[in-house]
Amino acid sequence: MEKVKNQREAISKLDHNFEWIACEICGSEEHHLVATRTDRFLGGNTLFCMHECENCATVYQFPRPKQAKMGDYYPPEYQQYTKDLSEEKWYKRLSRIYGLRKRTRIITKYLSGGTVLDVGCATGDFLSVMKDVPGWNGIGIEPSHTALKYAKEKARLSVVEGGLNGAPFAKHSFEAITMWDVLEHVYDPRQVLIEVARLLKPNGIFVVNHPNLDSIDRRLFGNLWLGYELPRHLYLFPGELLKKLMAELGFEEVERNCLYGSHAATFSSVMFYIEERLQSPKICGLFRKVLFSFVSRIFFLPYFKLIDYLNLGSNITAVFIKKTS
Repeated sequence: MEKVKNQREAISKLDHNFEWIACEICGSEEHHLVATRTDRFLGGNTLFCMHECENCATVYQFPRPKQAKMGDYYPPEYQQYTKDLSEEKWYKRLSRIYGLRKRTRIITKYLSGGTVLDVGCATGDFLSVMKDVPGWNGIGIEPSHTALKYAKEKARLSVVEGGLNGAPFAKHSFEAITMWDVLEHVYDPRQVLIEVARLLKPNGIFVVNHPNLDSIDRRLFGNLWLGYELPRHLYLFPGELLKKLMAELGFEEVERNCLYGSHAATFSSVMFYIEERLQSPKICGLFRKVLFSFVSRIFFLPYFKLIDYLNLGSNITAVFIKKTS
């Protein structure tokens, strides 16, 4: 606790853009430190902290940047604002298309058609593939103006700027709502989930991919686990807690598995480890080239197939159906 106190004082001296909050899931103010590190993407010396709520086991950032400040941590070159598929190397393009089609199939498995809302659609990869699925059309919502502009102008998609709360959608507007690596980024996630329940039609599905707190990577890499992604990740959820929260809103969990992204997530954590110890851009660049190569993907395929089968990958996807009552 002394370390946390010192960190709080240090941040207070730096600026007044941070806030100290109770857990927004259960309201408890009892928590303990589980991870602390600098921003591995933008750099700098500021330490950001993840704490685990002692009541509900949610892992959340404490203290955290205020919403007005958070935009500084999402520059236009942020890695989630990906390049167009046509700009990728052939093997990366095939890999991305394969992963995106897996996302579409998890929706068509339960519904034959309708409108899907992709929350935090970034540059629109998923919607670009989904619009080619017979019977489906899509709308995106994205807070980043840079990513939204790309989705509208380059991908020709229908995208609304902003966050889900306060978006101009009527009750029961959608057959499906998706959040691909988004829920961990939002402020007040309970209110966001309430809005999901309002917007979905009865028998509609909600698909959410989020960092897996039970993953092998979290145990192996500790502070350097990609899933913490400080300071952009605000909340990480135990799978059973998310299931309980959705049940309170009238949803039934029908599926939970590691759908995609294990290779990239694991080796991103490996790169954090290498960069921290070697601090040589040239050598780190060589490691990155090898680890994210096509040969590496093939060589480690059996390992990632196994951990995904055991639901121990770094990301996990949950599917919920909204009950009719």
